[in-house]
Amino acid sequence: MGAEVILIAYDEPSLLGAKILRGVDVPFDLLLDRDKRVYREWGMGRTTLAKSVLSPKLTWRYLKLLAAGERFLGLAPDMLQLGGDFVVDPAGVVTFGYRMRDNGDRAPVPSLLRALADAR
Repeated sequence: MGAEVILIAYDEPSLLGAKILRGVDVPFDLLLDRDKRVYREWGMGRTTLAKSVLSPKLTWRYLKLLAAGERFLGLAPDMLQLGGDFVVDPAGVVTFGYRMRDNGDRAPVPSLLRALADAR
């Protein structure tokens, strides 16, 4: 679609390589934000213990993934930090922004694809 994808993470590179990106070829730039400054500047908040580790919805989601053959990656260093998905057009204007409401919440892929097409 002519878009550039940038992934931003706060985890240590060794953790990312050993767990999340193990065996995955990621053809995108990965930026490290150890102090989570970018997370704060883009308005990505934090969740609560009840909405993350103790969430029945999230537990059920992970059980389904494990049953489907996904591997358990262990707990994240910061289970309360939320992320987001954004589209920025060529002029630098944010045309789409989705901030997670809880762990496991992501922007719908069709919405992202539409936003990318519209941003061209």
